[in-house]
Amino acid sequence: MRVLVTGGNGFIGGHVIDCLIDQGHEPVCLDRYGIPHRRDVEFQLADIRDADRVMAAMAQVDGVINLAGILGTSETIERPRFTVQSNLLGAINVFNACRDQGKKGVHITVGNYWMNNPYAITKNSAERIAMVYNANFGTRIAVVRGLNAYGERQKAMPVRKIMPNVIVPALTDGEILIYGDGEQLMDMIYVGDLADVLVRALVLDHDCYDTVIEAGRGLAFTPTINELVSAVLGQMETACAVTHVPMRGGEPERSVVVGDPTTMEPLGVSVDDMVPLTEGIARSIRWYRDHLAEY
Repeated sequence: MRVLVTGGNGFIGGHVIDCLIDQGHEPVCLDRYGIPHRRDVEFQLADIRDADRVMAAMAQVDGVINLAGILGTSETIERPRFTVQSNLLGAINVFNACRDQGKKGVHITVGNYWMNNPYAITKNSAERIAMVYNANFGTRIAVVRGLNAYGERQKAMPVRKIMPNVIVPALTDGEILIYGDGEQLMDMIYVGDLADVLVRALVLDHDCYDTVIEAGRGLAFTPTINELVSAVLGQMETACAVTHVPMRGGEPERSVVVGDPTTMEPLGVSVDDMVPLTEGIARSIRWYRDHLAEY
C-alpha cells in the first residue's frame, strides 16, 4: 500500500514510517514542519488544517494513518483554539477525504481521553466523530487509542514525556521531577509495538470500525510513576535527585490511564507479542546515552 502518514515527522510518526517500510509498504510523510528522519521517504510540507491539501494528498495514496495534532495536557490549556483547529477540525478534514475518496484510515487517539484539558477533549471528540462517519457514511476509519508510548527518538521537550524526562536527568546527574505523589498508573507501550498496531489497523481486514482499539499492555503490566522511575534507575548508575512537585494543570492526581489489550485481538496482537517494560527501558537508555548531545 501507498500510505499517507500525517504528522509523520513526529515521534510516533517516524516509527510508523519505519514499520510501513519494513512491511513492504510505501509511506508518504505529511507534516507542517521538520525534516523526515530518513531520506528514502516522500515528504509533503502541509497542514491537516488545510482541507484542500489533505484532499489532494489523499488522492495520491491508498490509505492514511492520521497522527497529526497538537500534544500536551497542561501545554494545551493556553492554546485551546489552535488545539481545536488541529486535533478536531484537522481530523475532520482527514475523515472527509476518507469518505469522499473511499480510502481506509486510522486515527490515533489518547489513553487519557477523559481528562479535562484541550488535548484530551479534542482527541476524544475526534474519535467519536470518526465513529459517526463509520456508522453513517460507511467509512473505514479505525480508531486506535495509543497509551503512553516511549522509546528511541522521543523528545524531552517542549511537551514533557515521562521516559526522556527520567532517563536524561539520570544520565546527567540532574533532577527527576515527579508530579504529585507518583501513584498515578500509566500503561506504557514500546513505540515499535504501537507502530505495528497502527499499521495493522490500516492494512488488515479486521472490521473494527464501531469500537476503539486500545494499544496498551493492560492493568496487570501497568506501573505507577514511582515504580517506573525506580525501574529506570535500577538499570542505571546515577546520583540524580528525585523531587515531587505539584500536579500540572489538566491532570488529576492518582489518575489511571490503562488500556484493554483484548481489543487488539482482531489485529492478531497480544501482550505476549509486545516488548516487556524492562527490555523497552534498556533499549531507551541505550539510545539516549548514544544521543545525549542532542538533549
